[in-house]
Amino acid sequence: MKPLIPSQTALVLGGGGAKGSYEVGAIAALRELGIEAGSVYGVSIGALNAAMYAQGDMEKAEALWSSIRLSDLLSPESLALADDAEAIFNHPEKALEFISRNAQNRGMDVTPFRQVIETYVDEAAVRRSTVRMGLVTTRFPSLNMVEKRIEDMEDGSLTDWLMASSACYPAFPMASVGGERYIDGGFCDNAPVEMAVRGGARHIIVLDIGRNPSHTQYRTRPNITYIRTSQPLGGLLTFSPEQAAHNRVIGYNDVMRAFGQMRGTRYAFDSLDAQVLYARAEDFVIRLTQVETGLQSANAITRRDKAAPLFSLLEEGLRPGADVIDYFLRACELCAEIAEVNPAQVFTFAAFTDELRARLPLEKAESMVDSLLGGRIGVLFSAPQPDRKLIIACLYHLLQRENSFSSLAMHTLSAFPRELLCALTLRNIL
Repeated sequence: MKPLIPSQTALVLGGGGAKGSYEVGAIAALRELGIEAGSVYGVSIGALNAAMYAQGDMEKAEALWSSIRLSDLLSPESLALADDAEAIFNHPEKALEFISRNAQNRGMDVTPFRQVIETYVDEAAVRRSTVRMGLVTTRFPSLNMVEKRIEDMEDGSLTDWLMASSACYPAFPMASVGGERYIDGGFCDNAPVEMAVRGGARHIIVLDIGRNPSHTQYRTRPNITYIRTSQPLGGLLTFSPEQAAHNRVIGYNDVMRAFGQMRGTRYAFDSLDAQVLYARAEDFVIRLTQVETGLQSANAITRRDKAAPLFSLLEEGLRPGADVIDYFLRACELCAEIAEVNPAQVFTFAAFTDELRARLPLEKAESMVDSLLGGRIGVLFSAPQPDRKLIIACLYHLLQRENSFSSLAMHTLSAFPRELLCALTLRNIL
């Protein structure tokens, strides 16, 4: 990769409340890779992180995210409203009900949050910095997007603008700056890529931590590295050192993957270790193609050219141009998701398979194989809530015993492509 010139590189930090800890881990990875941005644009919590990035003090940001709790951001009286407020973020239709119940308070008291900003953000340092900083907020009631760069803000107003960008109404009260009212910038743009484009950046790195992806049109542009969270990061109000530590690792790993230093899609695999898997990965993809072809009906009515249930599962999260190693590792990741393997670590392939063995009920499944032979695989799926770990472990042992599934078994398993795919994968890696 051609080295990125800081003056031509912009960093865009999305909004997401407590998920902002992810961005701190991601920035640590960028710096480890020698990537610095000459401009930084943020929205909501991303605007706070942007200000700390611009002032050249990510150590202070790391200290903040290592200790912050929800009680540091809300008054004691408002903490009781946190669950109701979180519900709004997941179910916007409940906003009117929240407003009605809390009309007298006009949202939660975020005075402590303002004090956190004043403690951790040095406006003078931001203004002196060679890193240009900007943020997005939303004017109310027009709902027009407002882009503010540090040079356009009146002296002493940065805290006001950070509050305006983060005013997630109705959970948080509206913010007032210069006689105008503002609400969270995420209502207009939760990852202000266009602000970076208008700022003249040639290369843009986007950290998208919102509940829903932003700007899908930019995710394949060759001059934009668009990094979307690979794992759930908790709720918008899940401010805790433990969750923050988890999120920072995920952010670090996602950046390292994006710049080719690790492999995988939702889990992180050592890049050099993964590269030696090429022959095994190629065999796996060829075998999977054969199995999938066998699942397709030769009937003129039921046949569909797009009938690719196994490969479609793999391609949901793969980037364009993925190679056989990407496909193979994505199949391994599907097994890891069912086995509930912790994604906040970097695996060698040997360590990964050891983790799968430890988390899957392989011994229990092996003892059940005899009763499952003879085409009675369907009993695995008959429980109201089937044990998916046990299912893929049993299917794995059936493959070990028989080397392939019978035509009747394949017919049954075609209705459960994820479990079938995981069993085929385990057969290849354990």
